[in-house]
Amino acid sequence: SEGPVLFDACWRKDELSARLDEQGLKPSDIRAVLLTHGHADHVGGLAAMPDARVLALGAEQETLEMHAKENGEIDQVLTDGELLMLGERQVRVFSVPGHTPGSAAFLVEGALVIGDSGLYTARSDYAPAPRDRSANPDQLVRSVVSLADRLAVEGHEVKWIVPAHSAGEEGREALDAFAEKNR
Repeated sequence: SEGPVLFDACWRKDELSARLDEQGLKPSDIRAVLLTHGHADHVGGLAAMPDARVLALGAEQETLEMHAKENGEIDQVLTDGELLMLGERQVRVFSVPGHTPGSAAFLVEGALVIGDSGLYTARSDYAPAPRDRSANPDQLVRSVVSLADRLAVEGHEVKWIVPAHSAGEEGREALDAFAEKNR
């Protein structure tokens, strides 16, 4: 996919258009959207990008349809562990079910995009999404522990962790500490 790619598609299409405009882009410039999950606040902008391919884990199809309605079709079903080539960039796909059945994280150039699979607290601790916001909070904790273990075992360099609803954090120390406490 040559051209701009988004991770998730914002809440409102007008907000998406405004943020893209700040980057000198239009919604029609976006070639692909990689979805961390299909909740409304992550897919609302899909309507503004009808030509962009939607890439997500297959287990997310039902959630995506529920929240994105007629824009909720996965064009390319991703699989856990898959290595995508987007232009010159490699993107590693990780399944992290729990927040939603098909929640995903993406590792690209040392940045781990985790969507709502976690956030950072005011003390810079890693925490999963609030229990009342996740389909299966206990599964989410297990998935995050598994993700931390896989990153270490597979030797992936993580320079930054980028959640959807808090600031990012450099390195993966807080993620590893969370995993250690919840193993």
